[in-house]
Amino acid sequence: MTVKSMIPMPRTRTIGVAVVAALVLLSGASLAFAATDAGTTTQDNETENETATVTFENQTSNGTAVTVNNTTLPEGGFAVIHAAAPVDGDENETVTNLSEEYETGAVLGNSTYLDPGENENVTVELNESLNESQVLIAMAHQDTNDNETYEFPEADDPYTSDDEPVTDDAMITLEDEMNETSE
Repeated sequence: MTVKSMIPMPRTRTIGVAVVAALVLLSGASLAFAATDAGTTTQDNETENETATVTFENQTSNGTAVTVNNTTLPEGGFAVIHAAAPVDGDENETVTNLSEEYETGAVLGNSTYLDPGENENVTVELNESLNESQVLIAMAHQDTNDNETYEFPEADDPYTSDDEPVTDDAMITLEDEMNETSE
């Protein structure tokens, strides 16, 4: 049996084994390189894709404050509540249905300064109490002058995505109106 292991391998078989071994080593190295490259790309995409977001859900309110459910502000800033103004109507009319056509109206209130990153359950005190249930719009604003004080329109422009302000809308139902309908 020892003699059998001492028999020299034919030259072509030795070259074939060497080629296969080299291919295995090279494919392993290229897979490791591809995995490293893909990881870097994903990390870069996460950084590039960090954009402002705002989530504002339908809710019941006492009319003096509303809650922005979630907002992501890459550089910090403010959650700002706007009235929903009818597109072809009087600026002082209130929009009372999410299916109506409307645009961003007057500022009704803003949060205190929010740190960069994700902020949840942000309470926004309104400048004046709501007198009826209506659609409101939450908008993410930057702190462009870095003073942590909301000063729009002089500063603190909205965050944008595709050249449009980052917003979400919600139907705000007043508690008093809820009580009237349940009686």
